[in-house]
Amino acid sequence: MDSTTVLLIDAHPEDEQLIREELAELRSGPYQLDVARTFAEGLARIRQGHLDVILVDLNLPDSLGITTFLRLQPKANTYPVIVLVGQADEDLGIEAVERGALDYLIKQQVVSNLLGKALRYATERTHTLLALKASETRYRELYENVVAGVFQTTPDGHFMAANPALVRLLGYAAEDELLELNIARDLYMYAEDRDNWMRAMAAAGEIRNAELVLRRKDGKRIVVLENSRAVRNEQGRTIYYEGTLTDITEAHELSRQLSYEASHDALTGLINRREFESRLQSALDTAQSNNAAHALCYVDLDQFKVINDSCGHVAGDELLRQLAQTLQERVRSNDTLARLGGDEFGLLLHNCSLEDATAVATGLLRAVEQHQFVWGNSTFSVGASIGVVPVTGAFRRITQLLQAADAACYAAKDQGRNRIHVYREDDSVAAQRHGEMQWVARVKQALAENRFFLEAQAIVPVASNIGGVRNYELLLRMRDESGRIVPPGAFLPSVERYNLSQRLDRWVITAALQWLASNRQRAERVARLFVNLSGDSLGDPQLLEFIRGLLRESHVSPHKIGFEITETAAIGNLSRANQLISGLRALGCAFSLDDFGSGVSSFAYLKALSVDFLKIDGLFVGNIITDPVDLEMVRSITDIGHAMGKKVVAESVESVAVMDKLRDIGVDYAQGFAVGMPGALEEIGK
Repeated sequence: MDSTTVLLIDAHPEDEQLIREELAELRSGPYQLDVARTFAEGLARIRQGHLDVILVDLNLPDSLGITTFLRLQPKANTYPVIVLVGQADEDLGIEAVERGALDYLIKQQVVSNLLGKALRYATERTHTLLALKASETRYRELYENVVAGVFQTTPDGHFMAANPALVRLLGYAAEDELLELNIARDLYMYAEDRDNWMRAMAAAGEIRNAELVLRRKDGKRIVVLENSRAVRNEQGRTIYYEGTLTDITEAHELSRQLSYEASHDALTGLINRREFESRLQSALDTAQSNNAAHALCYVDLDQFKVINDSCGHVAGDELLRQLAQTLQERVRSNDTLARLGGDEFGLLLHNCSLEDATAVATGLLRAVEQHQFVWGNSTFSVGASIGVVPVTGAFRRITQLLQAADAACYAAKDQGRNRIHVYREDDSVAAQRHGEMQWVARVKQALAENRFFLEAQAIVPVASNIGGVRNYELLLRMRDESGRIVPPGAFLPSVERYNLSQRLDRWVITAALQWLASNRQRAERVARLFVNLSGDSLGDPQLLEFIRGLLRESHVSPHKIGFEITETAAIGNLSRANQLISGLRALGCAFSLDDFGSGVSSFAYLKALSVDFLKIDGLFVGNIITDPVDLEMVRSITDIGHAMGKKVVAESVESVAVMDKLRDIGVDYAQGFAVGMPGALEEIGK
């Protein structure tokens, strides 16, 4: 992932240290911080270019006050500018924003979440691209049975080989017809794609992932997802190119249609964050111009992640759709309900007093609380924490409104969840750090005091689970200040939200290798220890070298360690995931694709991920005795996995009957309470 370059113009080393620390906490990075101590130095650095955003202190040795921004203002048309002011100079920050600055931050209040929001707003175009890519991924789910075409070409692009699927995809009768063609010259519709392909194939060791428009034999245009790479000999000379082409024409058309509906959320049908902020700005304008009374409600679901993790993303999506409809039915037609992202909703109540807004929020709270979500044989209930903020002229910008609403919502969470908190100007409760931020401090303290530990759950062969060496999945656990074990669901959401995933993943990897190094005799009775990697770690460009270094220092065989990544995280970081998988598998480590089938799965993507194991999502495994569809899903994934040379693992195996059925299907491994409960890492191999 390319880094975002931030130029800090500030004379104070302590400010630089603060910004560096807070940037390090942001998981939206990586960020590169360039520093200039004077205004003149800052201008010189700006002239060099290659910047993404500028942070500037308004009081510099060679420029003071609003004059600093006015001198910098011409550059604001090229680079987003965020000004830094002291607590007593907030008016200067507001004036700078009115004159063209993107935002201002009070130095005494800079924390990672506020800094992160400002930087994300500064790079808004990146979020738009990610949203479009996510919508395309969602529609590719409709075509998970499509088989990708496989090809090999000479270094100049002439076909050497093509499988039957590719021949059919391109509309030819036989492979011989394709062998007369050049992939870039004869099939690519656009010269730009041809040039990009040749450049990509010349790049050593790079895996190319691109969407292309190709011309079939009959002249029809198709859109394909291409994954390709150059194959080189020991001297580094290119021998040939190989890759896959997956037809995503229909998915691309659906995604393109969705992109036209840019003001609405594809999952729930509600308006999206961009449109909501536009309407909120209009409401704030009327509040400032004629004292109109509006209200903003920020709704965050409680315990949604429990359902999402236990039942899978399909269930989580369905719950969001149902709750969106439930909420929409309880607001007026002229009010604005939006999905702001994840499990967060926003409600703008037009011409509504604070008292009436509180009554509406109470109704929403009760509606969410009474909603019964049925999935499979289980029924779930969720709650909501709601922050209510009056939209008045006291707020100068919508970012202040959203921050106040976010703070009020988290104050409701801190007070016990499933409740409402109304924001006031002198609100000391909402001004406190959010509940998750408090968990962040506790997690950091637990790391410092070595209060994390590991449990292991066996992954046993289905054919015979008696004796022999076994694989184990490592599970992270935490003790609180009094020594009691904290449920993972209590601290993991904070870990994910506030950029601690990479730190904890590295802790687990280190602890696993230390155990293998210190218990070599017992480790002989362990096939592999599998470590879960977060999506943040998949995007960490330094992780591969970190693991290599640990393996060298510990003298542990890489064949003793494996890594699990979720399907959703892998697809969201496909290029980086491929690089990490290739690098670690080259050492001898193994990879397992977790929760397969639960999210945006596509067998075409599976070809692009060189994993050793497929873990079938427990949502399908648990019901194979009673549900014929789930049974066939498990059978299908098993057959495809075996055809691709991968071992298949079934998780959430909780009965002997399920184990017997998995044996009949031909599943290789099983994991679950029926074959082994999680236990202390120190006890395995005894």
